[in-house]
Formats: sequence, structure tokens, C-alpha cells
Amino acid sequence: MIEIEKAGVPTVVFTTEKFKDLTRSVANSLGMPKARIVVVPHPLGGTEEEVVISWVESALDDLLKVLEN
Repeated sequence: MIEIEKAGVPTVVFTTEKFKDLTRSVANSLGMPKARIVVVPHPLGGTEEEVVISWVESALDDLLKVLEN
């Protein structure tokens, strides 16, 4: 992600609620304090496909917002 972002291509990291603080911490430690991060509910594994699809659909607005900034 970092190399792609440095090349001028906007990138977004998707993470779950459980890992959002870790994701932000890692991004900061890698010199990306303004990394675009979209958070979805947890867990993905073991969750019914229809539920995950609804989470993704709900996250689309967040995705568009972080790409606009």
C-alpha cells in the first residue's frame, strides 16, 4: 500500500472493528498517518455471505468519503 500511495495512486485499507486501532498504529509506524482506512464489522470469517455483502454495501459511502479527501 505504501509504495502504491507514494507512486501517486490513492489506496484504501479495509479492516474490521477489532483491528482498527492496530491498523492505524501500523500505518503511523510506516509513515502513513493519513492512511485511508475503512472499517467494517467483525468478524468476517464465519459470517454469512449475505451479512458480509450488506457490510460491504454499507461501507461504500465510507470508501467514497476517504477517496475524496
